[in-house]
Amino acid sequence: MVVLNHPLVSAHHAQLIQVQTPGGYRIVDLNSTNHVYVNGQAVTGYLLNARDEIRIGPFRFIYTGTELTQHDESRSIRIDAIELKKAGNNKVILLNDISLVIPPRKFVAVVGGSGAGKSTLMDALNGLRPAQQGTVLYNGQDYYRNLAAFSAQLGYVPQDDIVHRDLTVYRALYYAARMRLPNDFTEEQIAQRIHEVLEDVEMSERRDLLVSKLSGGQRKRVSIALELLANPSVFFLDEPTSGLDPGLDRKMMFLLRRLADRGRTIVLVTHATNNINTCDYVCFLAQGGRLAYFGPPEEARVFFNKSDFAEIYSSLEPTKENPHIPLEAEARFKTSPDFLKYVAQPLREGAMTQPQNQQPPPAKKTLHFGTAWKQFILLSMRYLELLKNDRGNLLILLLQAPVIALLLVVMVHFEINSDVFQSDKIVQCRTQILTSTGPVALPQASQSETIGCDKVIDFLKNDTAGSAYASGHGGTQKALQDFIMPGPGADAQKVLFIMAFGTVLFGCINGAREIVKEGHIYRRERAVNLRILPYMFSKIVVLGILSLLQSLILIVIVDLGVPLHQGVFLPVIPEVYITLALTSLAGLMVGLTVSAIAPNNDRAMSFVPIILIPQVIFSGTLIPLKDWFTQIFATIFPTRWAMAALGSSLGLHADKIGEDHLFGSDPTYHGTLFSTYSSSDATARILLAWLALAVIIVVLMLLIALFLKQKDKRA
Repeated sequence: MVVLNHPLVSAHHAQLIQVQTPGGYRIVDLNSTNHVYVNGQAVTGYLLNARDEIRIGPFRFIYTGTELTQHDESRSIRIDAIELKKAGNNKVILLNDISLVIPPRKFVAVVGGSGAGKSTLMDALNGLRPAQQGTVLYNGQDYYRNLAAFSAQLGYVPQDDIVHRDLTVYRALYYAARMRLPNDFTEEQIAQRIHEVLEDVEMSERRDLLVSKLSGGQRKRVSIALELLANPSVFFLDEPTSGLDPGLDRKMMFLLRRLADRGRTIVLVTHATNNINTCDYVCFLAQGGRLAYFGPPEEARVFFNKSDFAEIYSSLEPTKENPHIPLEAEARFKTSPDFLKYVAQPLREGAMTQPQNQQPPPAKKTLHFGTAWKQFILLSMRYLELLKNDRGNLLILLLQAPVIALLLVVMVHFEINSDVFQSDKIVQCRTQILTSTGPVALPQASQSETIGCDKVIDFLKNDTAGSAYASGHGGTQKALQDFIMPGPGADAQKVLFIMAFGTVLFGCINGAREIVKEGHIYRRERAVNLRILPYMFSKIVVLGILSLLQSLILIVIVDLGVPLHQGVFLPVIPEVYITLALTSLAGLMVGLTVSAIAPNNDRAMSFVPIILIPQVIFSGTLIPLKDWFTQIFATIFPTRWAMAALGSSLGLHADKIGEDHLFGSDPTYHGTLFSTYSSSDATARILLAWLALAVIIVVLMLLIALFLKQKDKRA
């Protein structure tokens, strides 16, 4: 048994099995959290060949054909950047032929003016945004071809916080540890690891504070602690001292110095130069992504003949008199002894000791990032805790449905009538009609212009004149349609529309910010081991339950104030609730889709009105749809199908309320209340609407997953 002591290695990570045919050994991944890599590819099982390279966490093994030779790289990652080039929009040069060598366990600062390419260079080195040309080697291996194999060994702290502000420091680190550390880590081991990293960044006393209560510098230290959980070999930090006062800047730089002294390679992007002397190397970039210097900080002063690092900044900026200063600075460095000593010579030495290129496994195995079910449970728990801690937002979410429902009930009660869903309010009949042969009148015609439609049915069945009219017009139910007055169901339609639109609104607002607001956290977790489906379903399930609860509250309050009636094949309350629940989930999918597409919070909320207003226009309620083009286009909107189902359940007559048609000349509502539609016809219309809502939900779910996948692209 080989024991590998590192947080990235599971207790039972892999097994080497001797095989008789064709001989040799087969390595098997024992469902580890951070995988087994052979020649840079994740495998679940692989028959080893001579000179194959195996990676387990920071440990590298070479299979000789008869044995494994072990190399511990947890404290010895060397980075070689060779002729890196990158251009942006309009062919603007971002990196211009940059070469450098970062030895193991060194602290390197990348400095330069705004737009000099500091973050671009760092992201080229860490693989977040690879260079378009050139090579990055980690311990002599092509890093861009082995991103997955090295990803767990890298720590990365971007400019934005990668911790949720509505969690305590300890809980934020706890969820990260559960995500990144092996599944067989016990609660005691996780607690111990959290204690160790908090001690490293001097944040133990604030472990129970909400992250939102911390200062900017303290939040940055929590982000560093989060990355330290997996004990990375290489650490990248983008502007960690930005916005800090000089005292905190110095404290942060000395913290990073200690981390480098404990065996990590640290690469830091910064504008601040006050404490660069704490670094082992400094990399000065000039405009256009040009390398102006790489070497020890003290020697940089000698090279530039400047006493202060801030003066070096100024000396590298182009002027009107000499716009070629960056080009000249680059050329001067590349012909200097410093370039030979700190770049060219180390690159030559590294090339001589590079391992031979390995052949990749013939069949790449599917890479399973963590256990999907475990991640789903963990992410759902974290999301519930985030909602619970953000009490103001949670209160708003919980009050949406009752407030809208109460306002609707009050308005209906005072402005319309609380019996708006009674059958005689939805459908009213005349006591007489005019035909080409004269009037057909009920006996009550002399007393009233309107009458209950059940009386008309009795007239058409039992009265001589009524029976004659019915027999000549297709039977009782068809003849009845001539007596039904246009308009009475319009008020009921308005109430149903508000309910349908309200549920879409609830779902859309619930989801519109939930992905985009944690974009930086998502991208960092995705780079480590986060799977898309567990993440997506953690949002859908938690917010879906909330949406279902909101729909239930809405229908209960409305039914108490404005009782619902009719129903087709189920009691009216569950039948209407299923429609509203599906509509709410469709609205949630719309919101989450917006959140997955939008680049930031503000843009997401700007999209919401653009998404919601067409829900009103194409519902068919305010503007009846009679043209094929608008009818087909309207099918993508949840409110359209919600109204088709709700109107059918409550017995609305589309031909009497604006003549809205679902397709062609087919009326949108197929209810059974005094209509020509049978129970099976009405059931089919409701089930069609439910199926359409389900299809919208599934299609949007696939789009969400697709847009989340798009975030993986490395620009």
